[in-house]
Amino acid sequence: METGTGVVSVEVKRMKHSGARLCTVAIAVVIGVLLSANVWAARLDMEVQSLKGLEGVHVVVESLDSDITHDGLTTDDLQKTIVQHLTTAGIKLLSVDDLSKSGGAIFYVSVSSVKSKLGVYACSVHAEVIQAAALTRNPDILTAATTWTSGTVGIVGETNVKQINEAVAAMADEFARDYQTANSKATIKPKVA
Repeated sequence: METGTGVVSVEVKRMKHSGARLCTVAIAVVIGVLLSANVWAARLDMEVQSLKGLEGVHVVVESLDSDITHDGLTTDDLQKTIVQHLTTAGIKLLSVDDLSKSGGAIFYVSVSSVKSKLGVYACSVHAEVIQAAALTRNPDILTAATTWTSGTVGIVGETNVKQINEAVAAMADEFARDYQTANSKATIKPKVA
């Protein structure tokens, strides 16, 4: 009888120890999330502000994997979706030549996909705005910099790959909202003569 009770008390102690460890990990995760939420909010605000004064964007869609193209999704589909959503939002579309002028940027979209033997795709959809930026240590040096990003991951069946257009449309809309926020009259300070 004592042996059984001893085993039970050892198991209870292990459970208490595991529970304490789990609680400590949970608290650390919550603190990390709260701290990263503040950092994330600051980063998002910086990303939105980086769009202030942007004249427009040139849309670039990275080539897709041959499997997903074979199943019905094309770069042309994605390009048309992005162009439609940005022009509807009043964002000017630029040519490649316009990028050499001040105020232009690239709206770049990539879709990474892996197809399983069961005909299911694991996908990562990423959008970013790339524009010229000056180094703080030497403003005379310009470089290309990603100043705004958005992304999502998901799973889609081979017969539904065109649903990825919805994710791309949502990112184009997100960019349009941020662009409009940064360039609304309320956020632009009047120039003092």
